[in-house]
Amino acid sequence: MSQKLRRVVSASLSAVLLCLTIHVLAIEPSRPAATVAAAQVTIRFHANGGSSEAPAPMSGEQGQQFTLPQTQIYAPTGLTDLYFIGWSQRSASASADYLPGDQLYLTRDMDLYAVFSQTPPSFQSGQEGQSSPSRPAAFTIKTGSHTKYMSGSNDGLFHPSESLTRAELAQMLYSVVVERPAAGAGFSDVSSDAWYAQAVGDIAGLGILPGYSDGSFRPTQAVTRAESAAALAQLIPSGGAARAFRDVPTSHPNYSDISAVGGYGLFSGDDVGNFNPSAGFTRAEAAVVFNKLLGRIPDSSAIYAQNLRYFPDVPTTHWAYGQVMEAATTHSHISNGSGERWQDVQTEPVPLADGFYRINGRLYCVSEGQFLRSAAIECFYFDAEGRYTTGDTALDDQLNALVEQYTDSSMTRDQKLRALYNYCRDNFSYLKRPLLETGATGWEPEYASAFLSMGKGNCFSFSSLFCLLAREIGQPAYTVIGGLGKNASPHGWVEIKLDGKNYTFDPQLEWRYVHDYGYKSHNLFKVFPQNTGHTYKKLSGGTP
Repeated sequence: MSQKLRRVVSASLSAVLLCLTIHVLAIEPSRPAATVAAAQVTIRFHANGGSSEAPAPMSGEQGQQFTLPQTQIYAPTGLTDLYFIGWSQRSASASADYLPGDQLYLTRDMDLYAVFSQTPPSFQSGQEGQSSPSRPAAFTIKTGSHTKYMSGSNDGLFHPSESLTRAELAQMLYSVVVERPAAGAGFSDVSSDAWYAQAVGDIAGLGILPGYSDGSFRPTQAVTRAESAAALAQLIPSGGAARAFRDVPTSHPNYSDISAVGGYGLFSGDDVGNFNPSAGFTRAEAAVVFNKLLGRIPDSSAIYAQNLRYFPDVPTTHWAYGQVMEAATTHSHISNGSGERWQDVQTEPVPLADGFYRINGRLYCVSEGQFLRSAAIECFYFDAEGRYTTGDTALDDQLNALVEQYTDSSMTRDQKLRALYNYCRDNFSYLKRPLLETGATGWEPEYASAFLSMGKGNCFSFSSLFCLLAREIGQPAYTVIGGLGKNASPHGWVEIKLDGKNYTFDPQLEWRYVHDYGYKSHNLFKVFPQNTGHTYKKLSGGTP
């Protein structure tokens, strides 16, 4: 360092004053903020050893746009080879954060110090300021701790394909932004007891996600990709690389923000190079984008742990599974060069009571606050994705299609059972098939699959299909191998324990009476054996 430059640095250090974080807010032109009472803020300029006076302070309302004066600060006396290159929050900085003519949106008081360099500036006094690459972001984001910033819904799902709402985006931004406004914004459609009220008020108060000119925020409205880009552009360094998209012309109100987040790598276009600015910003996309913003990389091993909060609509095969787990799981981490290794993972229970749930056409089970995966309970086995399975994928698809066709959420348990029972009773005919040995187990999928394929079968075929359909709606159904009548002829039926009592279901024998004998009122649905008029002898199987 030259003697002259050391003298400047020494003079600069003697002028240390309180520095406050710069807040540059880029409010979307088409989305003006709601009018709220704002505090007064001031920018104070310091010549920082220069030989000319600094501009007078600039004051206005919090959130107001300020244009830095086109001014020239002369170098300290005797140091003619130094040049004024701009302003910095730091009194001893060697690089400029802001240039003359730059526009700022302020949320709090700020001190700016003149910066001098031996390299002449790229601008000339009186001309419009030019962007300087990698200038600090308007706000500080939390990158150290990996606290979850997304959650699932009360139905136990994540809803990855649904568009993020404005309230949800505000909550996510609130979770990752360090700064808080001097006064939060208030809106006509955001009640003080809403779960998102604090986040909306603070993030709108900072100007990151403003409200509308009519005084509303519209918290449940889907947020667009353009709106999201406008908010996130304020959280990345400005003046860096830009990326153009085919469907975002320079006349688009969010052109600069979209180009900035594209250039920074937060967003990418579709296969033909479009950004789709008016499309919704999905929850899965939001997880990916925010992880990029925060520098968070999923631990490729830890994300498959059985004790993690699992979302049935984000299976491990989902394209954003790892990103969603990163966003929804609080953990500490150690960087390992190519990513991170999770530590101190905080598990979170599913917000559902223990029991069976049909979700998106499949049966799941919650036990001790977690979806069962690769685990068995009673007569059910749940695969690695938490779905009940017979072990036969094609049969699983057939069974679930039938359940979806013949039942719905408005039906009671018994109405669903009756609908599936009637389907088995009324849509098949009898065919002699091999009988089963007493004690045989695991035969139900094979018999049910053949029954569905041929449309014909024996008592074991009828009972296997109804048993597996009943299980698909969460009822612990068991087949029985036994005898019927005085001679104990080989026969199969189903038992289900309901409300603490064992009931018999015999779709094949009822089929015989209803369709062969014409006894339409003969009922063998949910009955006690002793009340059927038939003699049942259980040899193996049935409810435990």
